[in-house]
Amino acid sequence: MEYKGLQLDRFQEDAIAAINRDNSVIVTAPTGAGKTVIAEYAVEKCIQENRRVIYTAPIKALSNQKYRDFYAEYGEKIGIVTGDVVLNPYAQVLLMTTEIFRNTIFDNIERLDDVAYVIFDEIHYINDIARGTVWEESLIFAPQHIKFVCLSATIPNIAHFAEWMQSVREIEIEVVEELKRPVPLEHYLYFANYGIGTTKHIASLQRKVSQAEWREEKVNKKRALPADMIEMQLLPYLRRENRLPCLYFCFSRKGCEANAYHYADRGHPNLLKQWQRKEILAKFDALCIQFDIVEEKDIAAFRRLVSRGIAYHHAGMLPTLKEVVERLFTSGLIQLLFTTETFAVGINMPACTVVFDSLEKFDGIGFRYLKSREYHQMAGRAGRRGIDTIGYVYAQIQPFYADADEVRKVVADKIEPIESQFNLSYSSILTLYEKYGEDIYDVYTMSLSNHQNYTRIAELNRQIETLASKCKALPRPTCIHEGIDGVEQIETHYRLKRHLDKALQRFQVDLAKIKAETRGKKRRKQRIKRLAPIHKQIKKIQAGSVKSLCDGCHQLRECSGRYNSIRKQEQRVQKLKKQTNVIENYPRLQIGARLKVLKALGYIQDETVLPRGRTAARLYGYELQLTQLLFSGFFERLTEDEINCLMVTIVSEPRKDSYYEPLKNARLLGALDAVSREIGRLQRLEMKHNVSEITPMLELRLCTAMLAWSRGCPFDTLENYADLDAGDFVRTFRLVIDQLRQIRRAMTGHEALVDKLNRCIGKINRDVVDAERQLRIGQENAPETETETETETEATAAEIDDSSVGH
Repeated sequence: MEYKGLQLDRFQEDAIAAINRDNSVIVTAPTGAGKTVIAEYAVEKCIQENRRVIYTAPIKALSNQKYRDFYAEYGEKIGIVTGDVVLNPYAQVLLMTTEIFRNTIFDNIERLDDVAYVIFDEIHYINDIARGTVWEESLIFAPQHIKFVCLSATIPNIAHFAEWMQSVREIEIEVVEELKRPVPLEHYLYFANYGIGTTKHIASLQRKVSQAEWREEKVNKKRALPADMIEMQLLPYLRRENRLPCLYFCFSRKGCEANAYHYADRGHPNLLKQWQRKEILAKFDALCIQFDIVEEKDIAAFRRLVSRGIAYHHAGMLPTLKEVVERLFTSGLIQLLFTTETFAVGINMPACTVVFDSLEKFDGIGFRYLKSREYHQMAGRAGRRGIDTIGYVYAQIQPFYADADEVRKVVADKIEPIESQFNLSYSSILTLYEKYGEDIYDVYTMSLSNHQNYTRIAELNRQIETLASKCKALPRPTCIHEGIDGVEQIETHYRLKRHLDKALQRFQVDLAKIKAETRGKKRRKQRIKRLAPIHKQIKKIQAGSVKSLCDGCHQLRECSGRYNSIRKQEQRVQKLKKQTNVIENYPRLQIGARLKVLKALGYIQDETVLPRGRTAARLYGYELQLTQLLFSGFFERLTEDEINCLMVTIVSEPRKDSYYEPLKNARLLGALDAVSREIGRLQRLEMKHNVSEITPMLELRLCTAMLAWSRGCPFDTLENYADLDAGDFVRTFRLVIDQLRQIRRAMTGHEALVDKLNRCIGKINRDVVDAERQLRIGQENAPETETETETETEATAAEIDDSSVGH
């Protein structure tokens, strides 16, 4: 079958056949296999049949990219709704984040009456700890007439996942699984500063070289290298072997930038030919003009990188500059892109080669090895279909310090199964409570978590039965005294012994205390005098203690051994039973704990959602703090600038120590202090009822920066108020706008407050913070230099001669 001039693979044909049968379909295939074609077919089919379709993506950048792609083809039939942008929200094809889709289900489900299909791109995000519950809630509560196209990288437990999904959806669900990559990958390790090898070389290198030699870098490389490894530097090797362009993943922003400038400044020859250099600079300059970033800080330095075929990409950059980089990379002229892992999510920008700067990353708590799923998601960007016959993946490790077993786990083909992260928020609970009342606990039985727990509990019960059988088969203690059960007798013996030991232990504490207070020869008489009555009491207890039949018995040792073996098995059984109980009841207990908090705050009563509860139900994120502040009159008392400062303290996450200008506005500090006390009350209430995730306190680091921005300061002066990357300012300010829009929607009918909130949004949503402006200017006609065919560009990029390779 051909579609859009492409000869489809079998799995694509099978998925399209399922869509033609008007069924739901789950498609799992390796990154780069061509899942997007299936989504495009579903969109086109709905347009032709005049039916509505929603395309959801896990990140806003991917939603924006798909919007531009579809808009270029279908024009005004396309709309987009994210927390940042609302364009043509009643369009036939609507792009949105998954959170927006879930919110629509809870807020105004009638808006979905005419939606035929919903496409879930990157459905394996259901495994995400922070956001996975959103996908799960969407699948459970979406109207039953909606069919789903779920696209994902490889899911090992796909059959189990599909079984659960079918249990909550009425329309038939088909599964299409593709395990083969169109461009096979070759995986290697790069032993830093030594050479290229595989996991088998880790142990051999470590055996040959001592830790001190590695640390002091006094290694004789020729002696250290195994015979089948070649000494080389990685990037010159990739250039020499025509394995560019390369996506080089670093797990820190500073690492991305430092690596890019380091490689550009080491005297390596330009990665581009002269004509390519002219072309990429023309594209770069035209895009900078289009996105109005010509005068932005560091653009000149970035231009110098681009002129050498090098760039970096991370979340701390201006969103507009990130988009410029993405467009340059798709042109095929960027040969070496240093990027964080966000570049691996959804955005269709493959390369010939993928390099990992490390297989370890900092996860906010400590360093850990990547999960196999994370590794393969990023590695899957290697190998361009129709261009490369093989994609190459190189993971850099420090030879001596690498854990060979962990490295093997990461690069193995055994990907972790997806796990439910079902965790109803306060707003979700309020929405469901209004519909189900005290039957809300039954909602949990519909979750993937509950479905997976059946399997876990069944396995634990099997283990319990096995251990119980082994316990019964163990030899039991036998008593020499007629008519007495051996197990009961030895238990009595140890119970009496424990009772005596406990009584004596208290006296041991008193003895130690007296000895400490009466050290030295001079206090010897005093010590003896004070110790005597305690020793007397100890002897009295020992003499009066109940004697066990086991005392002095020649079988005591044998009976004790048997008894301890039985006791250990019983303890294992009890531990498994406790684990089973936690799995069965923990989610219900958390729902119950949150309900108790909501009742104590006056959000619900007698199975009725009260006004505060109805307001909180329409806020997704920070719902308790915001509702309490709204009903306490804070938003009426504060000015627009002060509201913006308050909001940034709520949405900002705690950061490591870095410079920030302290807030000096006494009035605003007083208001924030009152808010902190209110949040403290919420926290105490949550702790009282054992809620697992406590409402966070305010984070004041960006207060002064927000105050300056809200009052109209230029963007490039924000660095005077806080040591933060430009992209972080933009993202945080956009979060504030998103939350203000939610409050505005929740307070519909309160005209004065709605007008004030509109003014708050207007003060923030300007210049580079305005996401809609960025999306619109990104849709304008591309510069003339971009009209050349991609095939020609890629072909010429591969013609770089070996004579310019640097070492």
